[in-house]
Amino acid sequence: MKRSPRRDPPKPSLSEPFQDGDAMFRALFDHAGTGLAITFPDGRFIVVNPALCTMLGYSEKVLLDLRLESIIAPNQWDRLWELFQAILAGKRSHAQLTLECRHQSGKAVRGLLNLSMVPDKAGDARYLIVQIQDVSSLIRTETELEESRQRYRALSDATFEAVFISKKGICIDANRTASTMFETPREELIGIFGTDVIAPEYKSRVKDNILSGYEDPYHVVAVKKDGTRFHVMIHGKMIRIGGSEVRVTVLRDIDAQVTAEGALRESERHLRSLMESASNFVLFRLRYNPDNPCQPKRILISPSIAEIVDRTQVIDFQSWLKVIHPDDREVLLAAGQKMLDTYRLDETIRILDPAGNGWRWLHIISVAVSDETDNSLFFNGIILDITREMEATAALKARENELKERTESLSEVNTALEVLLRKREADRMEVEEKMLSNAKSLILPYLEKLNASRMDARQRVYLNLVESNLNEIISPLSRRMSRHYLNFTPLEIQVANLVKQGKATKDIALILGLSTRTIEAVRYTIRRKLGIKKKRSNLRSYLLSIDGADTIPGGSGWIR
Repeated sequence: MKRSPRRDPPKPSLSEPFQDGDAMFRALFDHAGTGLAITFPDGRFIVVNPALCTMLGYSEKVLLDLRLESIIAPNQWDRLWELFQAILAGKRSHAQLTLECRHQSGKAVRGLLNLSMVPDKAGDARYLIVQIQDVSSLIRTETELEESRQRYRALSDATFEAVFISKKGICIDANRTASTMFETPREELIGIFGTDVIAPEYKSRVKDNILSGYEDPYHVVAVKKDGTRFHVMIHGKMIRIGGSEVRVTVLRDIDAQVTAEGALRESERHLRSLMESASNFVLFRLRYNPDNPCQPKRILISPSIAEIVDRTQVIDFQSWLKVIHPDDREVLLAAGQKMLDTYRLDETIRILDPAGNGWRWLHIISVAVSDETDNSLFFNGIILDITREMEATAALKARENELKERTESLSEVNTALEVLLRKREADRMEVEEKMLSNAKSLILPYLEKLNASRMDARQRVYLNLVESNLNEIISPLSRRMSRHYLNFTPLEIQVANLVKQGKATKDIALILGLSTRTIEAVRYTIRRKLGIKKKRSNLRSYLLSIDGADTIPGGSGWIR
């Protein structure tokens, strides 16, 4: 409120505001439970009652030196100022608003303020009557009540169960989960009868339970807005709210649970059928006995156990040990002890055949499973008769050993054959060397003598042919060519041998009875096959250079 620049007039005497009243008004003012004050239009306090002083924590003397603006929170003074201006302008006779006052300690005090004007004879504002009621506790109570209401609603909406509140069977409230569960707006659920969301075959039962106040949980089938059926568990209880008896009903969706239980029952039925029809294998379930670890309690075992052991003789774990092969008993006991740590057993053992046919092989696989409800330990497993497999494995192993022995025997035979082949090759080479030596010592000298004698041209040609063919037989080059098939034709071999002997093309043509052009073509082919077609190598020199080599070059490289 704006302050007047002129000097404040002196305060009137304390009795002046009450000059038209009486002692009763004064007593009412002083002893009122509501804070009362009379101020000038500029907000200066003239009179304050004890209730206002107590509310704001000021003494009367201190409070009278203040203005109304001093006890109002700064951020709320503008609201009061607007109302005050409206009263002064004659637009309002009084004003009421809830605002925040300031206690002397600085804390906030919520108050309900009533402001009215006392006019003078001219109708202008002479005094302001201010009433402030402390509503902090009331607002706090309302706030707490609203918070409690919101917590209840949040708790109700957050629960996974549908909650209905009904009176005489009629729904008067429902939580958000109920709306979601039945796919129906909450407004549409309010006003329905409790059986409207229940399947027809269960309606009479639900109605009777509602009217009788039945409080134990029970299972029915509910129906959604679109007609979808699902299983629910209903639990109702009568309580009092606001003096009236109402029924709180909780519906829990157990459709998945019912489906799972049905599947479990079906699975158990199949498992029972499997156990009863088992052949060549045994299913079992044992309970661990901590007081006697070597004597677990039998929960169930398939009838096919009779195919493996004589049940009249094998009645407990100790009798089982008696029919187990001596070499396997300690192995099985150690595996069973280890199973308490690893929760798994996988062993192969031998037991006596009840028919007296020696030993039977069994493969035992078991897994330990703990029950969380009572910390019990169960052994679930299977026993497989693998006698045939083990016998087949033994037969296969014997066959492998026999095959290994035969392989070793064949290896020894191969070694002996290799020795014989090397001996035969050596003998052959020795024979060839003897033949070569005999040809050089017994034939070539006579050919040289014959060549030195007088002969006509034809005889000399034949002599040259004999000499050439003989050289072809004994020549290492000819033998290598014949042995390794160098793609040389017989004519090419003859020409190559004559070239190697130094015969010219004309002489070779005369010796072989062919034209010189044919001999030139053969020489060209030989050069091509030897890979020297585009080289300036002399054919005779090249043939002589490879005469003692281990390999001879071919058209696509060197040929061994």
